[in-house]
Amino acid sequence: MCGIAGLIHNQAEARKGEVLAMLDRLRHRGGDDSGLWTEPGVALGHVRLSIIDLADTGHQPLANEDQTIWVTLNGEIYNFVELRRDLAARGHSFRGRSDTEVIPHLYEEYGDNFVDHLRGMFAIALWDSKKRRLLLARDRAGKKPIFLAPVPGGLVFASEIKALFEVAGVDFEIRDAGLRSFLAAGVVPGARTIYRGIQRVRPGHVLSVEANGEMRTRRYWSLDFTPKIQINREDAIENIASLLQEAVRLRLRSDVDVGTFLSGGIDSGIITAMAAAESSRPLKTFSIGFETEGFDERPLARLVAEKYGTDHHEFMVTATETDDIPAIVQHFDEPFSDPSMLPSFAVSKLAAEHVKVVLNGDGADEIFAGYRHMVAARLIGRFDAAGGDALKPLLNALLRYLPSPQQGRNQYQYLHRFIRTLAAGGDERCAILTNDRLSRTEIDALIGRRPEPAFENLGILELDRAEAAERLGPVDAMLDFDFNRLLADEHLVKMDRASMAYTIEARSPFLDQELIDYAARLPESLKLPGRVTKPLLRSLAERYLPEPLINAPKRGFEIPLERWMKKDLNGLLRERLLDNGSFARKRFNRVALESLVEGKGWDSKRWSAIAWSLLCLEFWWDGHCARMAGDTTAGQRPSENIPQRRTSTAHTAINAKVSAPAT
Repeated sequence: MCGIAGLIHNQAEARKGEVLAMLDRLRHRGGDDSGLWTEPGVALGHVRLSIIDLADTGHQPLANEDQTIWVTLNGEIYNFVELRRDLAARGHSFRGRSDTEVIPHLYEEYGDNFVDHLRGMFAIALWDSKKRRLLLARDRAGKKPIFLAPVPGGLVFASEIKALFEVAGVDFEIRDAGLRSFLAAGVVPGARTIYRGIQRVRPGHVLSVEANGEMRTRRYWSLDFTPKIQINREDAIENIASLLQEAVRLRLRSDVDVGTFLSGGIDSGIITAMAAAESSRPLKTFSIGFETEGFDERPLARLVAEKYGTDHHEFMVTATETDDIPAIVQHFDEPFSDPSMLPSFAVSKLAAEHVKVVLNGDGADEIFAGYRHMVAARLIGRFDAAGGDALKPLLNALLRYLPSPQQGRNQYQYLHRFIRTLAAGGDERCAILTNDRLSRTEIDALIGRRPEPAFENLGILELDRAEAAERLGPVDAMLDFDFNRLLADEHLVKMDRASMAYTIEARSPFLDQELIDYAARLPESLKLPGRVTKPLLRSLAERYLPEPLINAPKRGFEIPLERWMKKDLNGLLRERLLDNGSFARKRFNRVALESLVEGKGWDSKRWSAIAWSLLCLEFWWDGHCARMAGDTTAGQRPSENIPQRRTSTAHTAINAKVSAPAT
């Protein structure tokens, strides 16, 4: 796992100091080694976390035999052993054992289609000296990020936005549409960032910059739900088990120790069980907990740790100290408010004291139907099948006359949302089912614009999805939306920043491409036949996990947000948002802001999520202003004060204090 940066410019060699400065900002992603390579027109940089081939032969940027193709990689290529064997048979020669070294040879063999052969998580920059062209490629699910920005006379790219502040000419103007997207979703989704001049390479895409400066984007992979596999339930479970075991085995390939994040749910539990069976010594496992009843999964995690004899570590997170929350938020470089980022940073900090690589359960919910809104989508799909499509024009006409809900979650709000869901289709329906933050009307009121009568989610979220979800069944449409929006723009962003903040590599067996493709093609009747989420994985879990875990309610890395916002962090919320110099005071309608902060008339759970988002927005703005003023410490690893209570388990006593990331 590493960080990459580069500059395409006719003065690239003269500006290599800017690339070195970018690498300094990315040092937390890889502290074992760093490298810079330049030739006229290009500079490529790399910071390395050594996982495979710890020798100098793994140094990057890395080239082919005649040094005409140069590569810098962030990520891991899990099938590099098999690829290397095939390439050697085709006449290619290798200097070392690095997984990165297969990439330039694959490009020689297959051209731009080299990405089709990679099984892993990756963000790749490849320079072809003969053709004078750059390729930027990102893995299928979007585990590893690449940000790019045009500058006068060229292009700059990096693993994180914070590095781009080191390059002259990047446009950091805040986009109003990006702000609206954040208020609606709690993140800034899609190809565009909060900044006018910065974009992301989207998952499953390759971007090329040709010798004439032309930039092209090609999608090399997308989630395909066809053709459906005709199979019975028992055989499907057997195949899932086999594919997942292979995915775990491939992700245990490492020259350093590997552990697992163990949340107490079935996803990480199955991964831990399979990894423990493959390990020759006790597997290291890491869990977190909370004081609030219903949020502490440590007892369930301990059951798995005891069953498989793992070297188990755990601790408790609290909200009694808040000094480091701003620094954690700022580490994302954009407004970001998924509350589970706090425990994700905490467990990453703990794991980093023991291992360099961890496996986790990310992706299971998005490919095996693990969310309650998927059950809702299935039930609403029955409405369509019963002739509901014919009523959509009438329902849309009705929405034009119905007043928008004002505040809180009440019967009218439920009714209005239900009618909107029935009237919508495709991605818009999916967005309504997954979004419970501010509506378009509420955003307009907050920003001070005239409210609109209808709420069009996609117009706020700026999703760059070309797929027509109408061609899919209701469950597959929801899975497709969650995979491409919720997973790519939120959950994987959170895990990348949290793990990389502490220079550890997080691997996700459920996001193996073979397993993803197989799960997508399973019939909806197998993936979600009733109201029980993840039924196939629950059946698989019966083979590996103690009974109390099988049907435990889904929590993952949730935090007691309602209590925190109403009690522990309420004073901080008021202090930051209502301060005369705050971003909220400068940008939002005073009356609407004060009403929201007060929270009267709002449903408690929904209000807590919205209030937390606004608090995170304030923290991000502080970091942005500091960076614009030249403060290079903004967004770096915070101090050693992230709220956490030391605890111990029956297996290993831990005296780890949770802290936030360092750059």
